[in-house]
Amino acid sequence: MRLLRRKTKSFEIQVQDLVLRITADDDFAEESRAAALSFWEQLQSYALQHPEFRTSKRPLDPPAAEAPAIVQEMVASASAAGVGPMFTFRGAVVDQVGRFLLQSVNEVTVACAGDYFITAKKRVKLAVKRHGGEPITVALEPDAQGIGVSTTLGRGRGGGGPDGLAVIADSCMAADAAAAGVQALLPKEFGFAQAVRYLKGVPGVRGGVFVVGERIGVAGSVEIAG
Repeated sequence: MRLLRRKTKSFEIQVQDLVLRITADDDFAEESRAAALSFWEQLQSYALQHPEFRTSKRPLDPPAAEAPAIVQEMVASASAAGVGPMFTFRGAVVDQVGRFLLQSVNEVTVACAGDYFITAKKRVKLAVKRHGGEPITVALEPDAQGIGVSTTLGRGRGGGGPDGLAVIADSCMAADAAAAGVQALLPKEFGFAQAVRYLKGVPGVRGGVFVVGERIGVAGSVEIAG
C-alpha cells in the first residue's frame, strides 16, 4: 500500500486587526482561528486589568504567578530586551498559533505583517525587504521547536529608522522585542555600533541584520544567502 503524502496548504485567519497567513501540511484553519482567538482574549483580559501591560514602552516587573503563561513569557522576553511588553503582542499571537499547530504537524509557518514562526526540516531562505535596494536573503537553519523572526521595512534614513531589519530569535515575541530595541538605538549617536552590540547581548536572540543606507550591520549567527 502506498502512503499518500499530505499536500501543503496555505490559508489566512483574522483575529481583530491581525491577519495571519499559515502554511502547513493540512488545513487547520478553524482550529487555528479558535486558538488565536483564545490567546488574544487572554491578552485583552489581562490588559484590561493591567493597562500598563499594553502601553508601557519600558520593562515591567514580573507579573503575579496566576497571570497567564503567555503574559509571563511576553513580559520576560520584553524585559530581556530592555523594552515594554507592548512590542511583543503580535509576535506572541504568531508564536502561540505556531506552537499550537506543532502539536499536529511537523512543519509550519505562521506569518503576520513581517513576523514569522517557522519550523522546517530543511534550511529556509527569507527575503528581508529594504528601502532603496534589493532584498537581503537570510538563511535560517531548521529547528523542530520553531524559530521567531521579526522583520521591519523601517522609515529610511530621514526618519532615523532602519532601511531594513530582521531579528532571529528563539521566539517571535523575543524577536519583536529586540527589533524594537534596535529601532530605538539607531537614531542615536553611534547608534549603528550600539545596535550591533545590543543584538549580541539580548538573551534568546540568535542574530540579526539591519540596513541603514549603504551600511549593513550583522550580529550573531546570521547567514546572508546569495
